[in-house]
Amino acid sequence: MRYNRLGNGRYNLDGVIYNQPLAADEQPYHKLAQTPILVLDQQRRRLAVLDHLTELVITEEINGEETVDLSIPYEDAKRVYLENENYIQLGQRMYVIRRVHHSRKGSGKRETQVYAEAIWYDLQYAEPMAITQWPDATPYEVIRDILTGTEWRVGRCDIGTVRSMSVDEGLTNRLTALREVADLWGGSIRFNPLTMTVDHVKVGGFRDPGIAIVYRKNMDEIEADYDTTDLITRLYPYGKGNLTIKDANDGKEYVENFQYSQQIRTRTFKDDRFTNPYQLKEKAQEILDKLSKPRLSYRVKASDLSMLSGLEHEAFRIGDIVRVYDEELGMDAKTHIARWQYDVLAPWNTVLELESAAPTLTDLLKGVAQAGFLQSEDSVERTEMLELMVFNYLLNSRADDGFAYWVNNGWEINATRGYSGNASFMCQGQLGVEKTLTQTVEPSHRDSYTVSMQAATENLKKGPNGKVGVEVVLHYDDGQSEMKFFPLA
Repeated sequence: MRYNRLGNGRYNLDGVIYNQPLAADEQPYHKLAQTPILVLDQQRRRLAVLDHLTELVITEEINGEETVDLSIPYEDAKRVYLENENYIQLGQRMYVIRRVHHSRKGSGKRETQVYAEAIWYDLQYAEPMAITQWPDATPYEVIRDILTGTEWRVGRCDIGTVRSMSVDEGLTNRLTALREVADLWGGSIRFNPLTMTVDHVKVGGFRDPGIAIVYRKNMDEIEADYDTTDLITRLYPYGKGNLTIKDANDGKEYVENFQYSQQIRTRTFKDDRFTNPYQLKEKAQEILDKLSKPRLSYRVKASDLSMLSGLEHEAFRIGDIVRVYDEELGMDAKTHIARWQYDVLAPWNTVLELESAAPTLTDLLKGVAQAGFLQSEDSVERTEMLELMVFNYLLNSRADDGFAYWVNNGWEINATRGYSGNASFMCQGQLGVEKTLTQTVEPSHRDSYTVSMQAATENLKKGPNGKVGVEVVLHYDDGQSEMKFFPLA
């Protein structure tokens, strides 16, 4: 029988498959108390099994920390193995010891406390990345390159959106780069130490095991906040050089969402990583979808009842969708576990922080202000512009002389719609067909050049592998060549 399914009268659902079924090789939290806690040396050779712990608390946060705190009596003979940079293995979890603290309490009791971090923290200390620029790439391609040369590899990737990203060569560590993937594309980064894989999953792509947290059943305390302080319905996004989205948004410089309120509440944000109006619009819509509804957050002290016979189905974990129910407070909401402190030895003392995936604008953009190292490969700084010699190396760039000086493959001339002249080049897209317009130029001796154009891309839709942009092939005197692609959509 399956109990604790509020509003659901169906039982004996042993064959039910939920959204994200628990992997067969992932051990439930409620069994961790019976799992041997191993100490390994820096070569990951087994040293001891800790069997007299007085505290064992796992702290986890989505796209954030993953640590463990444990305590043992100072007199325990195995205390000598708890050295900095040794490993703690708890089932399929692996941690690196970072701090060891010895203390004596007023009663005279002596104790050793250990703080350890998940092994993926060490990605910040790996060698610099070989690839630091990803024009028109998917998260899978970026994560694959970030992990190249480490013990880790790409696992599951739910998001296939194409965007451009680059980081400062030699100055950005791999862990920071992974966090920037989640910030730029959305979703969450998850680490699997057993398989040494990194997943990129959609926000909202977590398990929904049908668990309810109910007052006087498995909930002792609850705090709930309903906040519309940062609720907005209209958002003006700006990219590099105050780029707007009007070319990708029917002439409008803003996006709107009235899913909760019909009032016009306006905010702006700027993210210099974006030089493509289509990608900037997409990011703005993602942000506004969260900010146009109230922010709900809960802090709950709950009991993990899954260790009790017959209640194994009550097991929950970080990221799970849970139902919070308190009849006296009139509270009945579904939300997800965003952060928790799971007490392995006393699961009834577990503290959950729940939220409805609606962070503030500051939360959503907190990475933007700190992302000064991010660069866009298709942009020019103001100082570079001041150094440029204004000279157009392209011949017949306005289509005044038809296709003279150009090698044409599938393009047309629009004689009535020009920007600085009467005509322009025009391309009618065709699924599965490549169409190009090519010209070879001979630049002078200068070190800096720019590619600029006016492009009308309204109502443009790409196929699954479609690319729209400018490809520049540089040929050097030594015979080498280099290709750069600047996406327009």
